[in-house]
Amino acid sequence: MKKLSIGILLLLLIPTTLHALEWTYSFVVLDGRVYEVTDEQINQSLIGKSIGEVTTQADDRTGKYYGNASNHYPIGTKYLKIEGVDISEAIAVAEQGSYVKAEFVQRVPLHWRNMIYYLTPILFLTVLIITYRIREKVKKKYQNSLSI
Repeated sequence: MKKLSIGILLLLLIPTTLHALEWTYSFVVLDGRVYEVTDEQINQSLIGKSIGEVTTQADDRTGKYYGNASNHYPIGTKYLKIEGVDISEAIAVAEQGSYVKAEFVQRVPLHWRNMIYYLTPILFLTVLIITYRIREKVKKKYQNSLSI
């Protein structure tokens, strides 16, 4: 009886709720800009060169995303320029043989993974400079100890 009551108590401690986020609209992110995908089809003649693609998926539980992400399109979906329209206003998204318009909504909220691309070279150079200075100090101490 004691084992049964402990087992039931442990089962009650297991969370049974599932947290999921329902997105208000489909979006894509390109180079720090969020675009809301519309239902407007873009004519093939207005499609320009490829300017990027979806590289990560937005997290359905937390709502966080980084890089060139999307909450609807799979990784590898192409972004294309619309002729006569600036990229800061709208882009085209490839969708099963056709193209739909995505309009600029806002800048991406800051995420540490977006910053890592800029910080990596700076950190690398900083480590190199520190290592070089430490090496020079050790070398100088060693040379001074030999001359005494």
